[in-house]
Amino acid sequence: MEQLLMQYNQARDYLISILPARIEIFLMGMFNPISNYVLIKETSDILQRELIELFPTMPSKDLPSFKFRIREDIREVEVGVQFYYNTQNGLTYLGSTDLGTEVFDLYIRDSYDPRMNYRLIARHGSNGEDYISGSKTAEAEYYLGQTTPLACAYSLALEDGFIG
Repeated sequence: MEQLLMQYNQARDYLISILPARIEIFLMGMFNPISNYVLIKETSDILQRELIELFPTMPSKDLPSFKFRIREDIREVEVGVQFYYNTQNGLTYLGSTDLGTEVFDLYIRDSYDPRMNYRLIARHGSNGEDYISGSKTAEAEYYLGQTTPLACAYSLALEDGFIG
């Protein structure tokens, strides 16, 4: 496990170091939805292949996730890189946020609770128990205007269309 975590950290640090140069590609052209989608898709595929080639002993499901967001109104490209190693299966990476001095990786997954269709997760460490989760709490915190990890996850899930 220790070896896997070390490789994960190396892969994450590699992504963080090369992404600023890759983002410059987005800012060169015009902002239009089709071009943006193609650029994001192709850049993501290239980065994924690079990670697999650079870290061949690491299972591809354990490589760090990343997510691009293009803010057309301010002509800015945001990228989130999964900061912590995730041991849970079935999570969809929404992005990362830092609140104060702590970084949180934000995820969504289907819920087992029949009252809610989704469950939001904010991971704050690489250990299995280093996370908080919720659905109703996240929604309430978001609509109350609070800046909490779950409220940020709810906001990203709304923006990406996972929840309506």
